[in-house]
Amino acid sequence: MKRIVVISDTHEDHDALRMLLGCMKYMRIDAAIHLGDYFDDAKILEESGYPLFQVPGTWDESYYRDPGIHNRRWIEIENWKVFLTHTPESHYNDLRHDPNPEKILQRGEADLFLFGHTHLSSIQRRNGTILVNPGHLNGGEERGCPLTYAMIDLARDFLKASILQLPDNVLRVQKIFRRTPGGSMVTIVPDPFEEKIL
Repeated sequence: MKRIVVISDTHEDHDALRMLLGCMKYMRIDAAIHLGDYFDDAKILEESGYPLFQVPGTWDESYYRDPGIHNRRWIEIENWKVFLTHTPESHYNDLRHDPNPEKILQRGEADLFLFGHTHLSSIQRRNGTILVNPGHLNGGEERGCPLTYAMIDLARDFLKASILQLPDNVLRVQKIFRRTPGGSMVTIVPDPFEEKIL
């Protein structure tokens, strides 16, 4: 089982990042993912010793237009194909060879599709793909939404996606998926009596 912290849209709010790091030190975290806006904010996670995967956001123009940095990328965790992107759709700053997120969703090419940009946290399933937006860590209430991040627990045939709210690390929503031998996903409603603070 791997446990991944996913964040997006930090926008230089280093206080929120330090708050998150304070929570993470009490958890077993295998890696962190930062989905952009701002790319350099992720250094705080890396400097704290967490293996890091990241993509730039659309406000990260110098990074986003750098062909040496992947604007969107694929990783594999516990046999799950994971797609990382800041936007859930194409963007006018995209480079010529950037993967098209709409096509990836339409074709169901990813098992797990991680994105940010909207600042609105969500967990949903579309065309056999699990989509997770961790929300934002940007200055408290933003677009009517509090500070949130995602925690993803993955095993070979099991995925638990949780959205947690800072500063108290309260569970806002959680969805559990099991992959059947045929490859389809089954959503499992969490036990209402299970612990709600991780």
